[in-house]
Amino acid sequence: MPSFTKKAIMDSFLHLIGKKPLDKITVRDIVDDCGINRNTFYYYFQDIYAVLEEYCDLIIEKLPENGSIFDTVSALFRMVEDFTAQNPRAAKMLAFSLGFEGLERYFGVRFEPYITALIQKEYHSDPSLIFLRFLRHGLIGLSLDVMRGEKLSENITNELRHLLPPPIPKNQTNSGN
Repeated sequence: MPSFTKKAIMDSFLHLIGKKPLDKITVRDIVDDCGINRNTFYYYFQDIYAVLEEYCDLIIEKLPENGSIFDTVSALFRMVEDFTAQNPRAAKMLAFSLGFEGLERYFGVRFEPYITALIQKEYHSDPSLIFLRFLRHGLIGLSLDVMRGEKLSENITNELRHLLPPPIPKNQTNSGN
């Protein structure tokens, strides 16, 4: 859990991203908004993008540790939908500012090891690079849609369940038994 000051910096970032694009937010904007000095900001973060990285890390930390891929996808979309509902301007500005490539850079690289571990647990093998990229890029694209204000299916997890093979029971191996 972030310290009080670190949380204040992150809250100021979120407040400001609702007002202007990411590339227009400065450290000065954040320190003025939250009432700290620049040295305090740099004690906690290297730059503005490090604040964004911290948000991405916090999202990963909130995902279920022992859930299935479908539990994880459901939790992720609930978080994106909740964030968008609570911060509609910030969500749209982040979607606009980051686009697919930005979400991939900040979130995708953090999500991949997490989803790889889930796939290994459920399917008892390493995921193929194509499968992993398909899943990661699909989740980022759908998250962007939600952040831009598009309404997705009420039951997205069940729809995704039809796209992916069912988990392999622990007593079965990949040898076809």
